[in-house]
Amino acid sequence: MHAREIAVTSSSAVKSGLNARLEGRNESAFAEEERHGLMLASKTRTIALLVILLWQAIDNPGQGLALLSDLFEVAAFAVLGLVQYLAARLRFHMNVLKYVFVFVDCALLALVFSVDWWSEDALIPPALAMESSRFGYFYIFLMQAAFSLRPRLVLWCGMCIVAARTAMLLWFAGRPGATSKFDLPEQTSEAILEAYSNPSFIYLGFWTNEMMAAIIVTVGLAFVVRRSRKLVEDRTAVERTRTSLARYFSPNVVDHLSATDSGLGQVREQHVAVLFADIIGFTGLCERESPETVIALLRDYHARLGQAVFDNGGTLDKYIGDGLMATFGTPETGPDDARNALQSAMDMLGALDVWNAERRARGDKPVRVGIGLHFGPVIAGDIGNERRLEYSVIGDTVNIASRLEQLTRDLNTAMVVSDRLIGELEKSSGDDSGLLKHLSKAGSQTIRGRETAVEIWILDAAAAADTQ
Repeated sequence: MHAREIAVTSSSAVKSGLNARLEGRNESAFAEEERHGLMLASKTRTIALLVILLWQAIDNPGQGLALLSDLFEVAAFAVLGLVQYLAARLRFHMNVLKYVFVFVDCALLALVFSVDWWSEDALIPPALAMESSRFGYFYIFLMQAAFSLRPRLVLWCGMCIVAARTAMLLWFAGRPGATSKFDLPEQTSEAILEAYSNPSFIYLGFWTNEMMAAIIVTVGLAFVVRRSRKLVEDRTAVERTRTSLARYFSPNVVDHLSATDSGLGQVREQHVAVLFADIIGFTGLCERESPETVIALLRDYHARLGQAVFDNGGTLDKYIGDGLMATFGTPETGPDDARNALQSAMDMLGALDVWNAERRARGDKPVRVGIGLHFGPVIAGDIGNERRLEYSVIGDTVNIASRLEQLTRDLNTAMVVSDRLIGELEKSSGDDSGLLKHLSKAGSQTIRGRETAVEIWILDAAAAADTQ
């Protein structure tokens, strides 16, 4: 297997591991939101039932045991709601209990609709128990399940509702004396209307309509919950991608990449411009400063140089202590990559001129930098392992750019640019902005680690003086 194929395979494996971790984090986040949703739903349900309890106390025509029975039933559901709230708040086995609570709610409501505790007969007449106006109370539980943002819990709730109501139908249909339209001698409207006066008559049309409505509402609500969940997942993924990309790329490149499905980690070879910048004499500059002052200096320095990279469409590859590495032409190459790199270097020096004026006014030492630029082929892609990844470039071009930056000390200049980058600039876009007027040829230079000399350009004396 070729090295590039191995790299691609390794990158795919790493991405699979990262995707699994991200999915796990999403699931954990949704589980926490589900817990809060169930707590909110339990409180809402309890408040609603307390209102019903109050209304029952005012409007119920029953007296004595009949009234107490009705009030007790509503209070039982209110207390059960509080139990559900506490279980969610305390994270007490909610993975299982949330399904148990839904089943208990539906079963208990079916029992309440079926039994009249205070009467001698105990069982409510089938015609009254199966009357559709009572069925609407089941939808309170469906609403509560929707707060969980779990389509499966919504579907489970719908199944429990259908099962509870069907169990009621079968229970009453099996009672002695219970009748339905199939027991009528004639299947006429008059016969059915007359049968309505019989408290043991069960109108099956009620149950059929209820089941159809319950199934349709359950499935529809499950799809709505799933869609809401998907929208949150997609939005989270986009924001995570944008946040990750913003570490590397200029805002316009972030907008472009976040709108595409192509990954960053695909390993490939491409021609880019590489820029290294480093503070000259950093140790002496900070040897008597406090750690807080040094960190503040680096933050100001990185902010100014990083902005120059972003303003010119570059990729901030990494900060390296008091230096940085940037590339131009990643993740996608363009005709102006060489020009953008050189313009970014000029902007860095200009930003440092302004900053140094501020530092001198405060009595601080000026900051001097060395910048090296080169253009050539690199290997670009994700580098690292599952726990830590960086989008970066590697290759001889990177090494040469780093060596050119180090050469600024020997040549006493703020910038060293390879002739290869200058040639690419002139070939692709020309010197329409007059960048080359600040540079002068400095011949061939031998750099450490290479046998072949590199033709270079340096910042001319006048421009270099401005940076001191």
